[in-house]
Amino acid sequence: MNNILIIDDQKLIRSSLKVAFEKEAYSVRVAGTGAEGLAIVKENIVDLVLLDVMLPDINGIDVLKKIKEIDPEIIVIMMTGYGTIENAVTAMKLNAFDYINKPFKAETITTILKFALETQRLKREVRGFRDKNRTLYGTDKIIGQSRVLHEILEMVRKVSQTDSSTVLIQGESGTGKELVAKAIHYNSARCNGPFIEINCSAIPYTLLESELFGHEQGAFTDAKKTKKGLMEQANGGTLFLDEIGDMEHGMQAKILNVLQERKFRRLGGTQLIKTDARIITATNHNLRDDVDNKKFRQDLFYRLDVIHIYLPPLKERKEDIIPLAKYFIHEFNQSFNKTVRGISQDAINLLVNYAWPGNVRELRNMVERIMIIDNPEIIQTRHLPVEIAGKKHKAVTVVGQRDKGSEFAIPDQGVDFREYTESTQIRLIQEALQKAGGSKSKAAKLLNLDRFALRYLMNKLKIS
Repeated sequence: MNNILIIDDQKLIRSSLKVAFEKEAYSVRVAGTGAEGLAIVKENIVDLVLLDVMLPDINGIDVLKKIKEIDPEIIVIMMTGYGTIENAVTAMKLNAFDYINKPFKAETITTILKFALETQRLKREVRGFRDKNRTLYGTDKIIGQSRVLHEILEMVRKVSQTDSSTVLIQGESGTGKELVAKAIHYNSARCNGPFIEINCSAIPYTLLESELFGHEQGAFTDAKKTKKGLMEQANGGTLFLDEIGDMEHGMQAKILNVLQERKFRRLGGTQLIKTDARIITATNHNLRDDVDNKKFRQDLFYRLDVIHIYLPPLKERKEDIIPLAKYFIHEFNQSFNKTVRGISQDAINLLVNYAWPGNVRELRNMVERIMIIDNPEIIQTRHLPVEIAGKKHKAVTVVGQRDKGSEFAIPDQGVDFREYTESTQIRLIQEALQKAGGSKSKAAKLLNLDRFALRYLMNKLKIS
């Protein structure tokens, strides 16, 4: 329930507004003087104040100043029977929400009040969302204890203190480039602005231009209305261009022009639009080599490479593997309501000595899969994928209706491991479902899985 305070020296106005607002289920207090109103604000939770400019003891503008000193979040709507432009301008400069002239209808003021409270609610939600993101993407959320990671985190902290320098993040897929970009944004002065991201390799050139710069109505066949591009939406915040190494030369030239001029045009438009978006880019390419091979513009490379952050692959920072794995165990224990306590020493040795071609993403996926499907108290070598555990730690067998436990012989031409294991899982799940008459609970018991794990596998393998 929202708490409303009416400060007005006219008893009729106080009582009539109180009745109107209580019909809308608001909690309403009234005050006849500025001093009385300020005392209520100091001692109670107040969401919105309707404040008369002309009060018997204190000028309403001075009361507005003191209310904002007590709590800047309180919405104040000024009321007056002697409206002047000067008073209105002063009130708005002091962050009054609105300034209305008497006399007015109760329905009018109720509509303004509802709009003001809804605006306040949305602002609080946005602020809460941004505070949550600042917590989620703080530098303490980049897990590891290697020397190189500490150097990266120190670089992130320094870069966050600058406001507009472009940043180029380089590293293999799965090393955490997006996480670093978000850490820079949410720990910078731009944290209250938007963080807009786009994968340049996932969108064709013709669509990428429209996505980035927007278009005017009628710019092309399907442009039925004007659309703001991501560059415009990111104004005041950060635009993260992921996999910029895959961007075509034509688009590279347009990005270079934006970086130089800080202006752009929508597709089909003539008006220049200013942008104050910080540009952070990421790539798994070696852009210096791409420049030498004429695949990437040299002038754009030097524009982007003002601040360079290199994320080494996980195999080059082995000290981070186990802290990351334990962090993911903690994360999934909370998400899936599991109670996995840790990793055995034998499993730790295997994890540390594995090459991790998929980097941190592969490690996270492995931990998630083990916790959903096996749900062990301690992660042992038998729970690890065969590419990590090796044959001597994890026997490869096919469990079928006729040949339970029979050893699998790899043909001379070899097999596609992932394709084979997925097809085996699909066949086993389909047979279990058929035997269970379509009951997921019974099928899960036949496969020695809990129902949650079976549902996860069915979604992953696209089994209807």
